[in-house]
Amino acid sequence: MRVVVCDHHPHARFGVRTLLSQDSGITVLAEAADERQAVKRVVEHRPDVVLLEAGLAEAVHELARAVHHAPLVVVYGIETVTPERLADLVRGNVSGVVHRDAANDELVHVVHAVVSGGGYASPELTGCMLQAIRAGYATPGVDHHLRDRLTERENVVLNLLCQGLSNKAIAAALSVTEKTVKFHVSNVLSKSGVSTRTQLIAALGSFSAPYGHPLGRRSA
Repeated sequence: MRVVVCDHHPHARFGVRTLLSQDSGITVLAEAADERQAVKRVVEHRPDVVLLEAGLAEAVHELARAVHHAPLVVVYGIETVTPERLADLVRGNVSGVVHRDAANDELVHVVHAVVSGGGYASPELTGCMLQAIRAGYATPGVDHHLRDRLTERENVVLNLLCQGLSNKAIAAALSVTEKTVKFHVSNVLSKSGVSTRTQLIAALGSFSAPYGHPLGRRSA
């Protein structure tokens, strides 16, 4: 998994790089200190994931405009956020949001999660996401008759998506290949009119927290 780290603060970038490099499956390709550098590094290196510190979150929209095949984006270091702002990040193709007080291993987990096809939010942020969904902020225009247009198998895949399962987990549950799951997910997104599964899940009222806790639920 190829990653670019974007943060205003050099010490923070070093810390994130050091943390991620402890995972043999993650390679940090480059770092960026501002929005302009973030776009430049992504164009140069074409990473799988971009980690954006909350202060650089506006780069989400620049990346969407400048990069044809936009990478998965995780915004980290979020301390306080309104439901409207959180929904704006989701509409901007953000696949994961991480709270400032998150445990060190959460960034590593979220990188794996979004690459596997999941959409994740820190437990501290799921309440805000739920407010956004209830208020309609996080709904990017998904047709509520969507399920009528899906095939039986696509509806099954959608149900599993809304439970927070990754492509790999869905494939195991249905005894099919990940390639088949990706095909079904692509069809669901196309029929729904949204760009990412994170947008789709948020619009349908389900968003997963790290470690598999669905939005609005916590383990006992």
